Amino acid sequence: MSDFDRLLLDHCEQMLLLVAPTDLRIVAANRFVGQALGYSVEELLTRTITDIESALQDVFYWEDVRNGQYQAIEVQEGLYLCADGSTLTVRKSVRVVEHDGKPMLLVQARDVQVESIAEDDLAQILSQLRATLESTGNGILVIDGQGRIANMNRLFSGMWKIPDDLLMSRDDAAILDFVAGSVVESDTCRRRLREIVDANETKDTFRLHDGRVFECRSRPQYLGERIIGRVFGYDDITDRIQAEQALRESRDQLEEKVLKRTVDLSAANTALHAEKAAQAELIAKLGQAHAQLLQSEKMASIGQLAAGVAHEINNPVGFVNSNLGTLQGYVEDLLQVLSAYEQGEGEMTEQTRSVLIALKQQVDIGYLRDDISKLLTESVDGLQRIRRIVQDLKDFSHVDESEKQWANLERGLDSTLNVVWNELKYKTEVTREYAGIPEIECFPSQINQVFMNLLVNAGQAIEEHGLIILRTGQDEENVWVEVEDTGKGIPHEHLGRIFDPFFTTKPVGKGTGLGLSLSYGIVQKHGGRIEVDSTPGKGTRFRVVLPKNFH
Repeated sequence: MSDFDRLLLDHCEQMLLLVAPTDLRIVAANRFVGQALGYSVEELLTRTITDIESALQDVFYWEDVRNGQYQAIEVQEGLYLCADGSTLTVRKSVRVVEHDGKPMLLVQARDVQVESIAEDDLAQILSQLRATLESTGNGILVIDGQGRIANMNRLFSGMWKIPDDLLMSRDDAAILDFVAGSVVESDTCRRRLREIVDANETKDTFRLHDGRVFECRSRPQYLGERIIGRVFGYDDITDRIQAEQALRESRDQLEEKVLKRTVDLSAANTALHAEKAAQAELIAKLGQAHAQLLQSEKMASIGQLAAGVAHEINNPVGFVNSNLGTLQGYVEDLLQVLSAYEQGEGEMTEQTRSVLIALKQQVDIGYLRDDISKLLTESVDGLQRIRRIVQDLKDFSHVDESEKQWANLERGLDSTLNVVWNELKYKTEVTREYAGIPEIECFPSQINQVFMNLLVNAGQAIEEHGLIILRTGQDEENVWVEVEDTGKGIPHEHLGRIFDPFFTTKPVGKGTGLGLSLSYGIVQKHGGRIEVDSTPGKGTRFRVVLPKNFH
């Protein structure tokens, strides 16, 4: 075998073994076999193929070969015995070739052990995703980029009353047409189901022919920067609509009675107006409580999802990080071997050397040497950044904390900042002035929610570019956290109302008016207070004061 043939053989990314059929002796092997199994090439050439292949089916196959029965194998899984006694799962093929005028058997094999682990992890993630879809309180429909149904939960098919025979037919177009045909606004529904690559999020209310009312929210599904599908969530709001209608009718009836009795009963009219005002206040309180409950449930769901995703990401990130480290070592070894070959170019024939020089120029070997190291270093750095982001998500969510816990507020402030950093990084700079305050007993996830509202508000108050300062401090009884910005500030006439539910100065669609109200309630629940100091045109400073001993 020439040096050039050996070079090509050793640069193959699969294990290659050439076996003599008469005595099953290994007559040639590439270096990748030795690396994978722990043998040197010289050791392999002293062994037979049955010393390597240990599966029972392989033993029978090679016995047939020894008896003159040659049979090619397209794809087959098997076990290879390593030098240290362990086994390696491979996917192999066998072909009959002619070598030096004699029939030989060429075995090609590749390690599929990592693929098997990845397939198992993927199957586990898909199983958990299916369980999540089935446990949610909404009907979920997922449509891929080609307009096919990628997934749906049982609640979706049940709430739309899709017939079993239609579900069993797996006719996606017929199922979607059935859904659209079930609502009064069928054209709008069909249009929504077809707008798969639209980057906008949508919210629609559909009235069904049977009298029910569904609320539909949809958002694009991304793979990197590319939209690969759309997720639709359906909520049956029939009871809510009926309750609202009943409330409106009740209010109209009450107003009608008040008008009829106004002429004759002025005193009764005054009492009725008072009762109406009390009812309006009660309705407002109910609305506030309902909104706060929805916000709390939303935060809990986000936290639980963030913690679950963080846990699942940690596993593949761990072994990918390990594999990258190993790959980096392999690449360094390969580059060392390549350098050794280059040092021996002077001893090669002119023809072989000219072929190698042309090959190195073709692949630009100098650039590859420099860029491979950079790519691996950047990949390892990217994985470390993913790990930090995952840890910040877990620190922010604290989904398993249903009771008070001791927590470091400075660390919670940092993790919350990392979670909302995407909204701040383009127009703000953040400085920290931490005093090293002690841990306090609290509900960490709720305090993190307060920090998140204050940070988002500070970022939105800065119109072009500004500074956010985070400070901490303490006295004998309390610790405090400040979030100060150099934004547009709060007008003096609004300072007395910023903690009122639903009060906001932001444009429509930018705020609900619940952030500071919920934050105020959380801090009060912890026995603390929120202080605010603002100068229009210069900025605002919020201070959260919490007791060291919270009972």
